Amino acid sequence: MVDVRQILPTPRERGDESSQEGTDTRQHVVSNQNRWSRATLDFRDLSQDVWCELTFQICWHPEEKSRAAHDFAVIGVDFLTEDGSSIDFAYAPGLNRAQIDPHSCHIAGPDYYDPSSDQTHTGRVHCTFLVPSPTKHIAVTIRSWRNSHPFTIQDAKLLQVAHTTDDAAQADPSQSVPPPTLNDPRRSWVELKMEPAWLTYGVVPAETLFVRGQLITQNVSAGGALARVIFRNRNGEIVASPDDLPTSPVVGAYIDIPVNRQTRRFTLELTPPDQAVTVDIGFQVWRDEAQISLVTPLETSLSDNLLLESILSEEIADASALVGEVFRRLRPASVSRTNIGTPGLIDNLIDFQALATAPTIQDKLQALQQGQPETLVGDQLTFGGLKAWPLPSMPDWTEDPYQSPAWRLEYHSLSWLLDLVRDRQASGANRAVDLAVSWSRANPPANPKDPLSAYPASVAIRAEVLLRLLAVATSLKSRPPEKLRMLVAEIIQHGLALAEILSQNIFLHSILQVRVACALLSASIGLPNFPLSPYWRSVALAQLRNGFDHLLGPQGSSNEQSQHCRLELISIGMILAEHLKDQHEAEDLRQLLDARLKDSLKALVAVTDPAGMLAPFGDTPRKLHHASWLRRLISTYGRHLLSDRALAEELAYPQGPRLHTSDHAGLIAFRNYLQKPDWSYLCASINEQRQDNGHHDCTSFVYSARGVRWITDPGGSGMMESGPTRHYLLSSRAHNVAIPDFREQTAGFGWIEATLSLDQARAVKVGTNVHGPCYKHSRVFVCLDDMNAIAIFDRFRSSRGAAKFEANLHFEDNIALALVNGKLAIAFHKRDRLRILPYPVAGQFTGFMVKNGHAGRAGTMQGYITDGASGLKSANVLNHGFAGASDVCGGVVLGVTEDGLKRLMSLIASQQVQNLLS
Repeated sequence: MVDVRQILPTPRERGDESSQEGTDTRQHVVSNQNRWSRATLDFRDLSQDVWCELTFQICWHPEEKSRAAHDFAVIGVDFLTEDGSSIDFAYAPGLNRAQIDPHSCHIAGPDYYDPSSDQTHTGRVHCTFLVPSPTKHIAVTIRSWRNSHPFTIQDAKLLQVAHTTDDAAQADPSQSVPPPTLNDPRRSWVELKMEPAWLTYGVVPAETLFVRGQLITQNVSAGGALARVIFRNRNGEIVASPDDLPTSPVVGAYIDIPVNRQTRRFTLELTPPDQAVTVDIGFQVWRDEAQISLVTPLETSLSDNLLLESILSEEIADASALVGEVFRRLRPASVSRTNIGTPGLIDNLIDFQALATAPTIQDKLQALQQGQPETLVGDQLTFGGLKAWPLPSMPDWTEDPYQSPAWRLEYHSLSWLLDLVRDRQASGANRAVDLAVSWSRANPPANPKDPLSAYPASVAIRAEVLLRLLAVATSLKSRPPEKLRMLVAEIIQHGLALAEILSQNIFLHSILQVRVACALLSASIGLPNFPLSPYWRSVALAQLRNGFDHLLGPQGSSNEQSQHCRLELISIGMILAEHLKDQHEAEDLRQLLDARLKDSLKALVAVTDPAGMLAPFGDTPRKLHHASWLRRLISTYGRHLLSDRALAEELAYPQGPRLHTSDHAGLIAFRNYLQKPDWSYLCASINEQRQDNGHHDCTSFVYSARGVRWITDPGGSGMMESGPTRHYLLSSRAHNVAIPDFREQTAGFGWIEATLSLDQARAVKVGTNVHGPCYKHSRVFVCLDDMNAIAIFDRFRSSRGAAKFEANLHFEDNIALALVNGKLAIAFHKRDRLRILPYPVAGQFTGFMVKNGHAGRAGTMQGYITDGASGLKSANVLNHGFAGASDVCGGVVLGVTEDGLKRLMSLIASQQVQNLLS
């Protein structure tokens, strides 16, 4: 039995803005007036570094209109210290960073709950997340979002697994708590000492630089911290600091930051002197006994008058007007002491040598992925896996021929314009520039034709495309000056947007953070004479350091679920490392990449299947051949890595059976490689999964035997689907996982509990916490070495008495599936057969069910996989279940040969495997 601690919300003090009915702290009404309509709950005295589950009953109005909204309402979480101070975690496992609330996750609309809820108009909400130290309390906000009518929150409580003593854990290993998360939310904190920790930022002379951050202390009485300030010019020489900064003969110019509570938010306002290009800020403590940490990355911004929100107005008709306004707002000393107009200032920014060295990443990444594909041939435009579309001679930039968000994103990224400049012919370059200028004129900064064109990923790619086009157009003999100025103005406008996105830390710990930072770095290098470029460069480098540190962690770890996206990150890192070889200010980033890329690449190569594909976990587009991508990547940017013996051995891909397990990489892979079509492979994901932005697929697996791909993952690419379709692809029911008591997985992770060598077979036991504190879950994989038969078992121990679970097996769309009887299902592929048999261990088998292309309501879709374009195609899903007491265990045995099934059944009956299942 799982021992669970239940924590109820404490009453709020009178006068708080929490929406409550009378004095009943168990019921709260949230109206639909605006996003400030909310109910706030306080939970106190929480255990630290322990996962918890927030659960409550939601009651919606019978006439609610936003039934299918996946973001019907929002849960916000504020982590608090013992004295009530808020903690600015850059990342809280299980939650997403938000702008209104510190961290959040969405509540799905009524259509995502069990159909029986239509009668009661109620559903049960579950949200799991880690409570990292030094958190002692949390404030939870349930906020109105898309609801058309008020809703009610009832019976809110917080559940945590009760701590067990070391003696108890040794006596009963089943009660042991999971290991800590690999992606520690405190990993980026800097412990301050008497020796300063230095950070460098670019500055704009006479324009204030704001640096915002937070200090965390465990010893309030030990005094505070200080920030030393050193300004430097282009040659790296120290420039005298302004008179308003206090100065000490020991530390020089500094800013005192007293800490009177357990946390202290601070804002440094630095106005640089003339000639200053950078500022070094050194954070340190006044006394050795102070226990103070600096939360990073810091937020930065320039003066309010240089923010886009301040600049944009109805008078700003295009990018050139916006740039003209930026120049007018910059003080004369930082722009030019001569009286020249905006066209002249823009012309002074065009430097062919600088443009040629700008490290555009996206085009190089696409070449590695697809080998220089041509998306625009003649007037036929093809991308997103959709059929060719005839490009109009004069697009109006509102086109949406396939009603596909993915198509629109790529269309407005303008990446396809680079096809016109690959042969370096003037005609192609001029046409590309004309189309880019046409896009610019049709999409003024404050009023784009298509809102998706302002999505950060599209903005980042487009910024690099414009840089490439500017470099090509500048090299032409007949340079069109007005068009060149328009390109420069658009790059500046994109740079302003990208810098604000990054400096606010909106997309921390995501591949989007890295892509946006790469584009901003390219813009800063391509336009080095623009006054804001040094600042852009410093922001981009800081965000790249932070992004790669978490996305490609030590020993191949990562908080990115998708192996495809991990390979993208590795590729971006290797391209960047090549460009940063001679960049002194990026030396620490280059060293970080050198240290991480090898292990990350090794972990991915180890789990590539014999056909050269990575398993489609997380957001993974179909029809990309990863082995070809890896070959191009290593031959172009990674030859020096081949000196690593372990990586070279993985790339050699030895024949025969092999088991690869890695808690750090969050992956398990069995394979039997033969140099003929009869290869076999199983890969399972146990990586940390998030609440909203990731797939709920912990312990999901794919399986191939004798060269046939039997069990697959529906896959999906983030921006290809939206609404119910997107929600389905993220949900547990779209993956090969077990679901207890109809409760789909929430945030959490898996870990390897045991591995077992058997007679020509292997077994791996995985523990997870993705079902919340009320369930202790483990999944066991047993595979013959030749992989002609495998077995998958799940065990659930529940704190709620009787339990049951269902599990799914998703088949490729070319696999037929039939139920022979109540205890045998057979999958067919040409002449091959895969037999599936149930195997109860504790409890009773409740039967098989086949679904194919079941649409239904938003929360019941089943039997689909992505089709490689922007839609879904039907495929078979085999559902099987088990029921029993509070401890239920069972699974299925799959075999492609009779001999394999018999051998595996004999192994499962052995005491070794039975002990593993207990």
